[in-house]
Amino acid sequence: MVGQPCSYGVSVMMRTPMFEGSISLPQNPREAALIAEHLEALARALREWPADAWQKVGTAAAAEPEGSSAGLFERLVVRAAPAALDSRQRTQALQSAEAAAGVLRVLWPRVPKSGAASQNDAELLLGVS
Repeated sequence: MVGQPCSYGVSVMMRTPMFEGSISLPQNPREAALIAEHLEALARALREWPADAWQKVGTAAAAEPEGSSAGLFERLVVRAAPAALDSRQRTQALQSAEAAAGVLRVLWPRVPKSGAASQNDAELLLGVS
């Protein structure tokens, strides 16, 4: 960034969303709910796990071969581990995971399967007028 102090470029980079890309992944409400659940679990981990747990994750991830069969939560944890070791980045990662999960829940609402919801309620949930 020409004419801007170096610290300006770093602070802009730090505000870059981490998990918002996951919003484009689901193809149906079930997938969206699954991704949202994993992002919420990641947010809980970012909030609750101590730093030494995140260091162990980073060490274990470095030893694991590329393309392993780890589940979604495990892959999210590995990706978040470097940010979790820095308190400011940890807060940003936590907010990003919660925000992405919230957006997924809004974009892909679950329509109740029971007959309790009226046709009008279902139309409102689906955006049909």
